[in-house]
Amino acid sequence: LSRTLPEGIRVRLECDDENYVVNADPARIQQILMNLAFNARDAMPEGGELCFELSRLRIEPREQPPFRDMAPGAWLQLRVSDNGVGIGPDILPHIFEPFYTTKSPGEGSGLGLAQVYGIVKQHDGYIDVKSQVGVGTTFVIYLPAIEVPEWSSVTALANVLVDGKEELILVVEDDKATQIAVRDILETLNYQVLTAANGREALEIIGQHNGAIDLVLSDLVMPEMGGVELYQELMVRKIGTKVVFMTGYPLGTGTRELLDKKGVTWLQKPLRSDTLARLIREVLDQQS
Repeated sequence: LSRTLPEGIRVRLECDDENYVVNADPARIQQILMNLAFNARDAMPEGGELCFELSRLRIEPREQPPFRDMAPGAWLQLRVSDNGVGIGPDILPHIFEPFYTTKSPGEGSGLGLAQVYGIVKQHDGYIDVKSQVGVGTTFVIYLPAIEVPEWSSVTALANVLVDGKEELILVVEDDKATQIAVRDILETLNYQVLTAANGREALEIIGQHNGAIDLVLSDLVMPEMGGVELYQELMVRKIGTKVVFMTGYPLGTGTRELLDKKGVTWLQKPLRSDTLARLIREVLDQQS
């Protein structure tokens, strides 16, 4: 976060030394954190404090849970709070609706909080929000917790995913939260990572590195130049860098035929870390 938030925003983490383990995909959890951080950043244009607080919650069988259909048992509770401008009571009921935004055109798609809600629900979790104008906003996320005795099992799982050989990958993605999440998970997998926001930026970076980039991981739909146009331009320039596409939309017939004809691999968003790790390794290991 320190690389993406303004210097005027102080980030604070509150948690004890206990193990906090959930059955979740790291890339998707990373996207939750980035989207909430960006939301807080926009609410604090003059700076402020962004706090992440982890705690445990145990719901007993006869206890009233935070949400009516939450099952009894162990839960992880993540609170993300800021002291920004707050959200008005007329806006608050709509913030998780896709494409709902109070920002000016070009400043945001209105998908960030909808993505957060969707990812939380995909992990069998719940999300709540409380806000007061002029005071700030707090999001509370509940995820089913896994109780493990040692960190060794978590470390072993992480070691399975770390299979990069320091190859250089260019991530081309216009959504900043997704770009950062993918970059961070690839760096965790022992890859070197460059980033671009669209195809034109990607071509400039590829030209600057003169064949040193081992793979391009690109979104399909982007402003200025999308993934297919980028791929076609690479072919025209006879640049043989391997390409993998990722998309959150169903592939059109023409796009699917093109990818199949050229043998280009593609991934469906939202990305899973294990799927991404395996596929990137497979493509890099293929003989050109």
